[in-house]
Parts: sequence; structure tokens; C-alpha cells
Amino acid sequence: MPLRTPSALQARRSASRGQVVVIFAGAMLLFAMLCAAVVDLSWYWTNNLRMQRAADAAALAGVVYLPGDPTSAYATARAEAVKNGYTDGVGGFTVTPLQDPTNERRLLVSISGPIGTYFARVAGINSFNATRNAKADYVLPVPMGSPENYYGVFGLTRGLTTTGTTTSTNTTSVLGNTGLKIPTASVSGTWTSSSGTIPVAVATDDTKYLQTSTASAQHQLNTWGLTTGGAPLLPNPAANQSLSIVGLEVNLTDTFLSATCANSKVGVDLSWNNGTNWTSVLSTPNLVTNTTTGDYTLPSTNGGTTTSAWGPVVLHTWTRADFTDANLKLRVTATKGCATAGIVFNIDKVEIKVYYQLFTTTTTTTTTTNPIADQNLQGPGTACAFSVANCYVADGAALNPRGFWGTMNTEGAMNVNGDAYQPFYDTSPGTPNPAYDATNYYNYAVEMPAGTTNGSIYVYDPVFCDVATNKGTGDRWFSGSSGVSSFYELYDTKGTLYDITDDGAALATSGGLFQSVAASDTSMGGSGGSECLHSTDAAYGDGRDYHDNWYLLYSGMTGGASGHVYRIHTTSTDPSNVNAQKSTDGENSFALYASATGGTPKLYGLGAMQAFTPLSASGSAVTSEFYLAQIDPAYAGKTVEVNLWDPGDTNPLSASIEILQPTAASWTASTLSWTAAKGTTNSNAANCNSLTGTGVTSIQTNVGATNGTFNGCWLTIHVVIPATYTGFQNGWWKIRYTMNGTGTSNDVTTWTVRILGNPVHLVLP
Repeated sequence: MPLRTPSALQARRSASRGQVVVIFAGAMLLFAMLCAAVVDLSWYWTNNLRMQRAADAAALAGVVYLPGDPTSAYATARAEAVKNGYTDGVGGFTVTPLQDPTNERRLLVSISGPIGTYFARVAGINSFNATRNAKADYVLPVPMGSPENYYGVFGLTRGLTTTGTTTSTNTTSVLGNTGLKIPTASVSGTWTSSSGTIPVAVATDDTKYLQTSTASAQHQLNTWGLTTGGAPLLPNPAANQSLSIVGLEVNLTDTFLSATCANSKVGVDLSWNNGTNWTSVLSTPNLVTNTTTGDYTLPSTNGGTTTSAWGPVVLHTWTRADFTDANLKLRVTATKGCATAGIVFNIDKVEIKVYYQLFTTTTTTTTTTNPIADQNLQGPGTACAFSVANCYVADGAALNPRGFWGTMNTEGAMNVNGDAYQPFYDTSPGTPNPAYDATNYYNYAVEMPAGTTNGSIYVYDPVFCDVATNKGTGDRWFSGSSGVSSFYELYDTKGTLYDITDDGAALATSGGLFQSVAASDTSMGGSGGSECLHSTDAAYGDGRDYHDNWYLLYSGMTGGASGHVYRIHTTSTDPSNVNAQKSTDGENSFALYASATGGTPKLYGLGAMQAFTPLSASGSAVTSEFYLAQIDPAYAGKTVEVNLWDPGDTNPLSASIEILQPTAASWTASTLSWTAAKGTTNSNAANCNSLTGTGVTSIQTNVGATNGTFNGCWLTIHVVIPATYTGFQNGWWKIRYTMNGTGTSNDVTTWTVRILGNPVHLVLP
């Protein structure tokens, strides 16, 4: 076999090296293509992740405006997407928010658009289209306490009264007379005086005479002084008196003839208007010549003869004004009965006496307090009878009884009195209450339906007025009698019920109208302080006028195109002086009412509420039920948590409670689990930390005359909402007290209800 030459071997090696280069070059190209694909895919994946995060953020930001304000929800979602680099309509991207048609509290957000490439451009692929979707739910604060347009209506208004006045009159009379009065002047006439001075001649029994020898001669006498100066005179009646003239008497003393003249007399008549009109004439008997028998009285009244005795030709009813010196005139007339010349008529003295009856009417006004039969509280109706702004009488439509009053304890009260958040103290004075929060508690939502206008909010009995706990709204001092302050404010939630920082300034506030009021209604068993029982025809001019009346806090709320939610805030802490109420230990209860044109608002406790519940029992298994919370069907399968602060202080009644969920026909007790925790350092609190229960349907809260199993404790109850839950009875759950024993009690309890989980959260596919 021939040997290979070196040149042939070298030629084969050169050929092999050329093949490796080709293979390597091909491998490098494949590797480069793989690298390009990895880079473009990684870039695509990275941008998808970025888009998903932007969609998630947009959904979370916008969903808080649902269900009431989809417009703001969409705008907020798009704005959040811009912050993360995606602007609707820019660079080929679309950002599409949408309220879920099947769940009004869920926001769907879709972001789609091109993701650019690097190496794929070699193959003519400049971008890949991508779409990312996100879902976010907003678990709203659970509505509490009321399925209607009013909140905190116990039911019967107990112990109401009206005040009335009874007027009685009593008239008494006194008979009197002026005594005999003489004239001090004469007006005119033809009689003369034996002394030359006519008034003296007729004014004194002194043998100085008024004389005439002329038949039919007349003479007028005046200025009798019956209504001015001296006493007793005709009295001038006071406002409650009247004067009646019952008799007139004229005395002629030493009236005689100088010689015998048969059938001669002296006639007397009177004028009451300065001589314009005269009475009929009364005459003496036939005159004699003996002065000792010449005294005559015309007529003799004895205090009882009527003024008509001066008739019958002219009748006149005399009044006091007739007897003034300017009006009263007396006229004497000589009536001669014979033809003998020179016969002289003589009158020594003329006197008048007026008999009167003075009537005095005494009016006695008695103010009476009249009870009103207990009746269901009525909504605001007509304006109050007295002129007080924003005051309305409870005479509208009767409201359904709901078994409790809205209430708030004062800042200076202790939390063991049933209010978890308003009292500043665990033990007063001294140990602070760590849960004290006058800003966030208590709040009430007013939902205005879409299209409604003229929305108004009223507060019933907003002012503190001490009463017995079984009267009125049950306002009371726990201790002391310091003035209680109550403040009511209305805000626009701006669609964010969990965030009160964006609500801005209050739309309305009661200000100082119900500030530091130390008043009581004695007709309802209150004691101490100024009276706050208002009368029917007068006003105090301050907050007491709203006791047992409705106070209009605000008018002008609207529902807009999609509906709108407002927030009422109630507090006893003075916003201008946070320490002013720390020495006041009391409780003020009230009710709320909302109205509108074009629809009916909803009004409910916003996440937490405090209730004053008057309870009674007579025997065993007496129940009282209250609306607790509205649970939406969207929460089926989740867990509802009910927290009750200080429940079941029902002394002297034993009590247990149940949480009732709605069914198609009624309500049924839920199976629940519960724990308890002492929530105060107050020595009166129960030792409840070790108490618990699982798989039960009721919880014993009090046994007999004790402070209760959970006095000063939080009772936390968990109920799993059935997966088949559909929200019968419009989703309203109830709480039921079952009492045993005889008597009445009053339980003040703070309630909170929430659905477990983050209120704003993403919904995973």
C-alpha cells in the first residue's frame, strides 16, 4: 500500500477546518437569534408585568368611588394609569375602566397597547400587542341600624305633655256713695241770696237762704266736686274694674215758705252735659212755713234706687263722666200754688249724693301640664308655634318603631356606661380611655338617590334635657349636673366613605346652639337645672326650644346623576375647646330624619353606632329586635364580624342575644362563634377575657340583677355568611334580645359591623 504524502494530509486537514468555520458561523447565528428572542420575550414579559401593576393600581384607586360615582371612579383610574406610564389614547394605548355589571362595587380596568421589540424588527416585527386586566372590590362600611330614611327612632314617645292655661274670673262688688256734696258755684238764675252770696247761702245750714218770690223762677247750681278732690268720691275704675251708678239723692235743707201758700213746691232736675239736656223734674211735697220741718230728700234711694227714678220724661244711664264739674248742673224751680203776693221761697242748703256699685273682676291664670298618650314618634311637620328658626313640630307621618334612640355619652362620662369612643375616661377622673376618638365617631350616612333634590336633614330632641329614663328620649346625667354639649355637623363625603380627610368644611353645623345645656323637664321626671319644657306660646330663644321638637340641620342636599352620600357627625366634645366637657358626665339621645324631593333617602349608622335601648319584660322569653346591619349578597361566603361594646346591662332582667340573618319569610338565628375581651381598666368591668363560645346560636349577657356578663367588655361575634346567601329582606340582619324577669332596664351599647378582609382589594382570576 503506497505511503500518503505529507501534502495530501495537509490538504484534508485544511478541508476539515473550513467545515468547522461554517458550522460555527451557523451556530453563532442561531445563538444570536435565540438571544434576540430571549431579549424580546423578556422585554415583553417585563412590560406585561408593568401593565398589570398599572391596571391593578388603577382599579384600586378608582373603585373607592363606587357604587355611587362611576364618573369619578373612571377618571381616578385613568389618572393613576398615567402616573404609571399609560395614558389612554397616547402611544397606541387604551385604558378602559368599567363598573362590573354584576357587582356595582367592583371596578374592571383593562390596559392594552403595543410593546416594542428590539431584534424582532429584523424580521419586520416592530411590536407585540398586549392586554392586561384587573379587578378591584370596594367593601363599603356596613350600613347599620336603619333600613329607612330615619335613624334612632325608639317608637313610642313616652311621657310627652302639653302645657295649657286655664283662666278663671271672679267678680266682686262694693256698694258705696260719695257722701253729701254741696255746690261751690252757681251758673245762672233768678233766685237771690239773703246774704248776697248765692253759693254760701245754699252751702251751709246757717240761716242764709237762696230766695225767690217769683213763680216759676229757676236757678242752676254747679261745681259739686264729685270726681275731683275730697273723699269719698266717685272712684275711678282700674283696668279690671267697672263702675255702675245705682242711685242719686238730692237733699234740700230748711226749705220753706215765708207765708202759707197752698200747693207750692220746689222742683229739682239735673243735667249731665252742661245744661244741654235735663232729666225730668222731681218735686218736694207742698212746702210749709216751719223751717224745722222743711228738709226733703229727692228721691230717698237707700243705695238701691235705680237712676231711672229721675224719669220718666227723660231717662238717662249715668256714668262717672257725667259728674264732672264741667258737666253736672242742678236746677231748682219755684212752683207757686197760690195767688198771694210776696210769698218767698227759701232754701238754706242743697246737697247731692251719688250711690254707686264698684265691680272688681279678678282673673286667675293657672298653667297646667297635660299628659299626651304615648304614641309613635312622628316625622317633622309644621313649624313650631313660637318664632324659632329651624324648629319643626313632630306632627308628620308616624315613624315605624325601631326600639332604640340614637345617643352619645359626654366626654366626661366613663366608657363602662356603654359608649366605647366618646368618653375620655376609663375611670373618671383619671385613667384615659385609649379608644377615645371624637373625630371618627359617631358618623351617619345619608344616601341621596340619583335625581333627588331639596334634601333635608333633621335631628329630633337634639338638646340635652334631663328626664326619667323611661320618658322622652331618656336624657340623663350619670352624675353631677354640669351642662351637656351636643354638636351636629353635616359633610359631603366626596364619594370616599372611608376617608373623611377629603370631606372639607362642614356644610352645616349646630354650632353652640346645644352647648353646655344644664336643663331638665320636670313634667318628665327631670330634676335640677333650668326648665326645658317649652310652653305652647313662648320660646326660650335657645336650644331648649328643640326639646321634643325637630331641628332642621341643613336643607339643600342633592343626589346628582348617580346618587350622592353625605355624612352626619355627632360628638359631645367641643371642637373649640376639647377639654370643656371632661367634667360633664351624662348622656344625650336623639333621632335623625332625612327627606328629599324626587326620591326617598337612606339614613344609617356608618360602620359604628351607639344605641340607647329601653327594654322591658314580664315573665320569660320576652324579645326585642333591632336592625343591626345590611349585608350585601356580594359578600356570600365571607365572614361578618359584629363587635358589641358593653352589651347586656339589663339589670334587673336576665338577657341573651342572637344574631339573626334574613330568610325569605322572616329571620333566623345564625350559628356563631364568639370571644370576649375586657376593654377598660375600670374596676366595675367584668372579668370576661376567658369567655368564649363556638357553634352556638345565642349568648347569655346578663343573669338577674347584675351589671352584666360583658360589662366593660368587647364581645366579638363571627358569623360565616352562607355561600348561598341571596340577601332576603333587602339584606338586613337583626340582633335580638330575649329577656326574663319583671321590670324595665336601659342598655347603652356600641355596635360595629364589618366584613373581614381589606375593604379595598384586588380580585384574583
